[in-house]
Amino acid sequence: MSDPAQTRYAHICHICGSDHVTRDAWAIWDVAAQDWVIETLFDHIHCHHCLGPTRAEQVVLTSSITFAAPDRMEGAPP
Repeated sequence: MSDPAQTRYAHICHICGSDHVTRDAWAIWDVAAQDWVIETLFDHIHCHHCLGPTRAEQVVLTSSITFAAPDRMEGAPP
């Protein structure tokens, strides 16, 4: 069995399967780290392949460049 600590994930569009998705968030300046850190994530997710709102699905990466995409519902776009 694989080590769960080494399991890596991707988030993909539930419509087309693209991993080119973004999510609205607020970032705050962390003085100690001298970097922006995410403070709040919002529900809106956008697919840059479909060019519209989507729901992100988390999938397990099976290699550094591929992932196990979920099965598509019958009649859904490829």
